[in-house]
Amino acid sequence: MGVFAERVTRRFSIDRSEIAFLERLEENPFSVRRGDSIAQEYDLAENAFVLMTGWVMSCSRFPDGSQQVRRLHFPGDLLAMPSVPMRHYAEDLEALSDAVIAFFPKHLLAELFYMPRLAAIMYMFAQAERITAGDRLASLGHDSAKARVAFLLMDILHRLRSADESVTNSFFLHLTREQIAHVAGITPVHASRMWNSLIDDGLICCTRRTVSIVDEPRLACLGHYSDRDGDFDYAWLHAVGDLTNAAVVD
Repeated sequence: MGVFAERVTRRFSIDRSEIAFLERLEENPFSVRRGDSIAQEYDLAENAFVLMTGWVMSCSRFPDGSQQVRRLHFPGDLLAMPSVPMRHYAEDLEALSDAVIAFFPKHLLAELFYMPRLAAIMYMFAQAERITAGDRLASLGHDSAKARVAFLLMDILHRLRSADESVTNSFFLHLTREQIAHVAGITPVHASRMWNSLIDDGLICCTRRTVSIVDEPRLACLGHYSDRDGDFDYAWLHAVGDLTNAAVVD
């Protein structure tokens, strides 16, 4: 079973035809190296992607050569979905690590409208992603630099767990200190200070590039982090109607 299909079936019971559709999204895998471009803003948006392994970022690039990270992507994520209704990609996609990515023609998603239950599930995932993007925006606009870094670490941990239940409290960090600063909206020097402060407070520890969350409740409290992935309203899915006939995984 594909990584995105597994992510779905961990939360919902879907039938064999629905699983087969999700597996079609991963039929065309290819490998990329860290730093490779996957898609570029303003290129024709013909495909979307499934991130099977590795980390990717979506970002905006500016005429002076600088960039702003828009979102981090982890195994089990769908890439370029905001660009599906557009003629051109709305953002750049760049590999943060060596990765395996599957591409699929975006017109394939039109078949979802013949599978109302699966379409509703995909809608739920899309809205959850929209909410977490809003949470990050609120953090950038309101929280201290230290709280922003805490939010980032909690977001990474929970989203890695979303696709891989073997993830406990540690992960290999594929971000440079400069990239952490970009995501948190602070300078690299300040990011280093806040990072060291989290270590001194006993909230995290770091061995080379492996980060361990030592006190998850305190880190979540500091970062004002909410686990949106655990808050799906399954009753809403049942209310989609008889066509969905959804059986929810307990």
